[in-house]
Amino acid sequence: MTVSAQTENNKKMLIVDDDESMRLLLAEYFRRLGYDVTEKKNGVEAIDLAISQNFDCFIFDVTMPGMNGLELLRRVRERDVWTPALFLTARDEISDKEAGFNVGADDYLSKPFNPRELELRVEALIRRGSGARPAKQEGEVIKVGALIINKRRHEVWRGNEKIELTPLEYQILQLLSTEPGKAWSRNELLDHVWSTDYEGYQRNIDPHIARLRKKLEPEPDNPRYVLTVRGFGYKMNEKPDGG
Repeated sequence: MTVSAQTENNKKMLIVDDDESMRLLLAEYFRRLGYDVTEKKNGVEAIDLAISQNFDCFIFDVTMPGMNGLELLRRVRERDVWTPALFLTARDEISDKEAGFNVGADDYLSKPFNPRELELRVEALIRRGSGARPAKQEGEVIKVGALIINKRRHEVWRGNEKIELTPLEYQILQLLSTEPGKAWSRNELLDHVWSTDYEGYQRNIDPHIARLRKKLEPEPDNPRYVLTVRGFGYKMNEKPDGG
């Protein structure tokens, strides 16, 4: 493969292909163009990253063991991630392309292909990327690390795992997540989330935070998401994954 130019474009790309030689070749090609490339060999390995990280473009092979490219993209789109996605496939049947577009693909390229054509298609997808996410979805999904809060559906996901919360726990989490890093006093949290609907609850935020952590945190005694501000209240960690 001949690289047309060497630049620093700071664009992030996820390549998922079980064909190691193809995957490594594409990764090297786009890295030399200045892309920040992450590569995975199948959908199972890639799904948490695809959902939680902010990529500018996906390149997925269609046929992979474990979780194929169609299923991977379907699950990603279900989490309201609208990163532009291009499928690579050895098949050129219209039915295969129809299946890809039905799960949310933006483009399709059949193997074998000219790498320059792939490069141009990727550039076009990224240019259109700001419009790839439906306008009605804007502002309705909050992402903090691997945590995804879908305000329209009142759903919370950590990677590929759905987390079931009570209405009050959900309100607390959503409020904290609107401004990661902001310290909220206990009284501020209560004033924002409390209503007559919760009259049967103890008007004390701490027990609800404790229950929220048990559901949300991989290690509730060593929280990564909902942090304590000693002597004051709580805040959402800006970088729960340590990035």
